[in-house]
Amino acid sequence: MTDGGLPGPEALLAAIPALLLLWLWWNRTRFARLMRDVPCTPVNGVFVGLVETAGRIEHDDPPLGGLSGIPCVHHGWTVREHWRRTETYRDSKGRTRTRVRHGSDTVASGGATVDLRLRDATGALIVRTQGASWTTVTTFSSQARRGDALYSTKAPGIVVRGSTGVRTFHEAGVPVGSQAWVMGNARPSQSGDRLEIGAGGDEGVFMISLAGEATHSRNARTLAVLGLVFGAVAAAGAGIGVARPVGAVVGPAPREAVLAVAAGLGLLAWCATVGALWAVVIRNGAVRVRTRWERAASLVDVQLKRRADLIPNLVTVTRATAVHESSVQRAVAELRAGAASAGILRILVERYPQLQADGAFLALQRQLTDTESSVAQSRHFEVESRKALLERLSTFPEGAIARLMGVSRPPPSLGEPAPPPSSPGDRPRG
Repeated sequence: MTDGGLPGPEALLAAIPALLLLWLWWNRTRFARLMRDVPCTPVNGVFVGLVETAGRIEHDDPPLGGLSGIPCVHHGWTVREHWRRTETYRDSKGRTRTRVRHGSDTVASGGATVDLRLRDATGALIVRTQGASWTTVTTFSSQARRGDALYSTKAPGIVVRGSTGVRTFHEAGVPVGSQAWVMGNARPSQSGDRLEIGAGGDEGVFMISLAGEATHSRNARTLAVLGLVFGAVAAAGAGIGVARPVGAVVGPAPREAVLAVAAGLGLLAWCATVGALWAVVIRNGAVRVRTRWERAASLVDVQLKRRADLIPNLVTVTRATAVHESSVQRAVAELRAGAASAGILRILVERYPQLQADGAFLALQRQLTDTESSVAQSRHFEVESRKALLERLSTFPEGAIARLMGVSRPPPSLGEPAPPPSSPGDRPRG
């Protein structure tokens, strides 16, 4: 306590728990809202940007778990030696004491991580795993004593002081064939002919989990609620801690009233801070949903332009190939009927071209199918993104807050031009 009843450093420390709990609420709330704002799409519905998808893990030549021998795209294992040691120490009065301590040391460890292929009923894509946060399952867990075959398998020459002759073996990993949920940044591959998922992006989130989206969302919401409730209690306590020096100098009668008012003010400050941050979370979420729609609308334009540029050229090339082969076949038929001399016939036979019209027509058919599928897919993505944005802006109070903070509604149809990205200065429409 400082002179004059002002709060000292020890009183101000009372606000630290409230600040830590505020950070917990803010961090977990943002993450839960992020998962809500980014829908889980099938593999062939993945577009550039932050995405969620799920599928079966595949790999052509995966590493084997160091302990289990199970093919895994990611695993880590440890071997720990247990020990029991008797130590001497001096207590607070300077007397020599002895105590027995128990513990374990890591005597061997290892692991491996490789890129993976994620597949569902719609297709497959590559996941570049560098920088990923993993949620694994236990693939091996056992304990062995000295003399057991397992005991000396991974760390045969290690001697730990005070060893009890017991080792614990543990391995966790992501086995090939598991169903995984992935949240990360979709981007073009180095070759540019397909998309892949990896680290990066504005949000900086990259997770590969065997637990699933629902589990992560539930855990985030639970921690957010705990942070909110206990943070309110800590804020009230911080108000009391800051005001206690004042209550100590005003006399015994009003002291309790001063502390009660201080607790109320601390709680009020907590509610005001949470409310302001909540408005920011709502606005950022609405901007994220709108940006997703803007990207979806631009993807539709890209697919339509690709179709307009690609298909006529493919049809022209295929038609020219068919005409050329038709003329070649006609010439060959005439030559066989004796319409040309033997010398000419011999030259034509020696330079007879390989006919490829069937392959050209099949390639054209595949391109038509893939192009129309991409257009339909991008249209579906745009429609769903627009519906999500309209739903977000139609709710109360979230929609009202988002519109007041500059997030506008999308146009009613693709026939209207896409609006520019939202900014805090935009005026809300309708």
